[in-house]
This record gives sequence, C-alpha cells and structure tokens, in this order.
Amino acid sequence: MSANRSISRALRPLTQSNASSSTQAFSNASRRRPTPSHSRFASTAVATTSTSSSSSSSSSDISSSSYVHDPTPNVHLPRLARSEPELYAAIRPPPLSAFAALTSRLGLIPSSVDPETRDRRIRLVHQACTHPSFQTLVDKVNATANLQLEPSATVSGLAKKDGASALDSTQFLALQTEAVEHHAALATVGNSLLGMLATEYLHLRYPNLPTRVLKAAVSAFVGPTTLADVGAELGLAASGILRWNKEARIPTSNNTNQRRAGRGATSRNSNVSSFPMRTLLTKDVTADAMRALTAVIFQESGLSAARSFATAHFLNRRLNLAPLLKFHDPKHALASTCAKYGKQPPQSRMIAESGRLSISPIFVVGVWSGATKIGEGSGSSIRMAEFRAAEDALRRLYLAETPLGDFDLPSSTLDGEFGGKAGAAPLDKTFKAQPIGESEVLAAAGKNRH
Repeated sequence: MSANRSISRALRPLTQSNASSSTQAFSNASRRRPTPSHSRFASTAVATTSTSSSSSSSSSDISSSSYVHDPTPNVHLPRLARSEPELYAAIRPPPLSAFAALTSRLGLIPSSVDPETRDRRIRLVHQACTHPSFQTLVDKVNATANLQLEPSATVSGLAKKDGASALDSTQFLALQTEAVEHHAALATVGNSLLGMLATEYLHLRYPNLPTRVLKAAVSAFVGPTTLADVGAELGLAASGILRWNKEARIPTSNNTNQRRAGRGATSRNSNVSSFPMRTLLTKDVTADAMRALTAVIFQESGLSAARSFATAHFLNRRLNLAPLLKFHDPKHALASTCAKYGKQPPQSRMIAESGRLSISPIFVVGVWSGATKIGEGSGSSIRMAEFRAAEDALRRLYLAETPLGDFDLPSSTLDGEFGGKAGAAPLDKTFKAQPIGESEVLAAAGKNRH
C-alpha cells in the first residue's frame, strides 16, 4: 500500500506538467490559424493586414486585421431602384445607341449631317417615342422624398461617388427629372400629314371610289392598327424605346384628337367623364409614336421626305378594297351609274347554265351596256347570278386603278415651300391637275337621298 502511494506522488507532477504544456500548445495553434474567407468583409471594405516574415515564429502573436468599412460602392443603384424597381426601370433613360439606330433607319442621320444636327434629330426621335402619360411617372418620383433620385445620379440613372464621367453622356440620353418632352403636338401634326397624303394618293389612284369607301380605305392604310404594325417592324417594340405609363387609362371616345392631346384632356364641348375608360395599350402608344415620327421627318427633311416615308411604309402595301364596297341593291345602283355616265341601261343575259332541273343548278349571267360587257356572275339561281353580275360590274368601275406615273399629287406643289430645315430644291416639273369628275351616285355609294 505504501509503495503504491509513493508511485502516485511521483507521477502527479509529470501529469500536470504535460497537461499545461498541451494547453499552451493548443492556444498557440489557435492563434496561428488563418481567418476563414467567409468571415471577411465585403469587397467594399479596405483591409490592412500585417504578415509575419517566416512561419517558424510561432511564439509571437500575429496582429489582428483592421477594416475601414465604406457602405457606398463607387457605382451603385439609387434608392429608387431598390424600393421601386419597376418605376426605376420605366424612367431610366435608354441607351443612346438604340435611338441612334432608329434615327438611322428613318433616314434622318446620313453621313453628311453635322454632329449638332445628328444630336438634335436623335433627341427629336426620343421625344417622338415618349408618351404624355410618362409625365405621371416622373411626377410620382418627384412627389415622394424617399423615391427621388440622389443628386449624384448620373445621366445613366446610376449613382456614382466621383460624379458623372464623359462617357455617360455619349452612351445615354438625358435623364428627365422634371418636365417631360412628349409627342402630343408631334402626333397631331403627323396624323394630319398621314391623312392628307393617304387621301390624295388613294383618291387619284382609285378616282371612282365612293366617299364612304375612300374614308374606310384611308383608315385601313394609315389607321391605328397599321401604324402599330409598321412601328413594330421599324423597331418600336424593342425594350425601352417607347416610354409611357402602363397604368394610364383613356376614354373610349371616337375623338382621336382628344385622346392624343394628353390622353384624357377634355375639350370645351365634350364631357370625357361620360365615356367609359379603358387601359392605354401598347398599340395605342406605338400608333401615336409613328404619327410623331412622321412629323419629325416633315420638320427636319421636308414634305417630300415625309411623302416618301408614307408611301414606302404605308401606301405601297397591298390591300383588297373589294370587301369595302357594299351594295344593298346592285342592279338599281348599276342602272343609276350608267345613267349618270350617259351609258345605255344595263341588260342581263344568260351566258351558260347547268343542271336547271337538278338539286344544284348553276347559272352564269352577264351584264351588257349596249354592246359592251361590263360584268359577269354565277349562282345557284338566276336572280343570284344577276345580283353578282351587277356587283361585279360596279366593282370593276369603282376599283379601276390609275397607273402610278399618270397622275401628280397636289401636295407636290408645296415641296419647295415646306423643305424642312435641310432645305429642298424647287419643283422641277409642271403640275397637271386631275379633272374633278362626275358627282357621286348615291345609290352606288350606299347613301340615302334624305
């Protein structure tokens, strides 16, 4: 027993010394362990560390890292982008290259123009693509203090600590923070131009069209649907080109000028509140933008360039006008038309027939005015064949086309006066006016006498 106690007393100091030495070694190792990468600060923090000259100096303590945190990076999104991302995306200016390409497609910036003219025309195209409802988005940003862009926000819509650079003005258009230059006035001028150019072209190309059909043809060639389709083909449907408030509402009135003048502006003799409201659609904005672009071309390049633009993109399209001609009584309308033009009364004659006594007979009837055959039609009965033959005769008359080189447009006499800012050469040919023609046949035009 005494021998065991003596052995335990001898071993006790050795055990304590080993434990203390192992504890000290563990603490030294933990101090030498490098800091994990995930515990470091963000890239915006500046770290200053002191490194040891050799790895063998385990006894010396490594100095702790000192960080200076900068919460604002050199380039960052404004507060508006973090709180209202959709609103920020709507008011942020698009790249300058997008509108430069659109202006070039319109033929407004040839290689011969000077830099000042080039910049002015790009800004005008940008204005033509800005809807009046865009002002409400800018007012919403300015009305709330928490949504306003910081003073350090540059033309690109991003905030920079060092301020805007010269590269920003060459890459982005101006950031609109107060008054918005929209296309309300330009769209009104462009609508009048397109209506005038389309009316004179179609009237001379189809000189016998009734007034009702002529109006329908003008709406088909330069109406809102066609304008929206052509605008999409020119690139207006690209992201960021058209600038407007997608939550805006407009009255469903037939007064297009009223809707265009600010989309909701009231006139003196009408009450807009009496009309039901609907959402402003993309095709409405695209159509107004195309009208405004036509006005920009007229302002910068003159009436001749605007006519060439309208002819190339709208009037050269092929449209079947036959469905626009509707006749309640084509036989009576044909008789009135022949009497109006001093021709002999129309006469129907059987040309061919098949299966008169069968369940599905076919009759072919022709219409003659004197010795001239003016129409032909077929049907399952003689009366139906006569009806269709009279319709065919009227369509042949009213859809008769004048060759393109055989008439002069009346607006061509104004090319020298409205030459645009670029100027235009005087008219080099004599204008030959077209005859007024006979008055309209009411029965064939689908109108009543009273």
